[in-house]
Amino acid sequence: MSTLRNPSLYADEGTPAVPRAPALRGIQCRCGHRAFPPQQRGCEVCGAYGDALVQILLSGCGRLLASAIVHRHAAAYPRVPFTVVEVALDDGPVVRGLLHGTAPAGLEPGTMMLTGFETVQIDGETLRDLRFLPAEA
Repeated sequence: MSTLRNPSLYADEGTPAVPRAPALRGIQCRCGHRAFPPQQRGCEVCGAYGDALVQILLSGCGRLLASAIVHRHAAAYPRVPFTVVEVALDDGPVVRGLLHGTAPAGLEPGTMMLTGFETVQIDGETLRDLRFLPAEA
């Protein structure tokens, strides 16, 4: 099995709420605010920092807010065309990520999305990278 591309951002395992979808690594403040990606600079809502922020796993489940197909991209990875999606996670944060494969017909805001892995080749190394896909897929 190949390794994760960004293990500091996501996990192999899911959460109890959505065990079949890889989890995102986030933080939760003592005020209840949840954020992704994890950082220690302080809560966006109340400004608390340090021990007030604890690392949590966020489910990979949410609703599609928007998507855009990228046809020109300066970097070698990801290869064009690819689709960027913005997903409102059921756990709170709004995140951006890549869509698994090509955008299916009828992909519209409100579509339920789940995280999954796509095997990619980067500089000759085989890695698993996080992607979103429609929950019905």
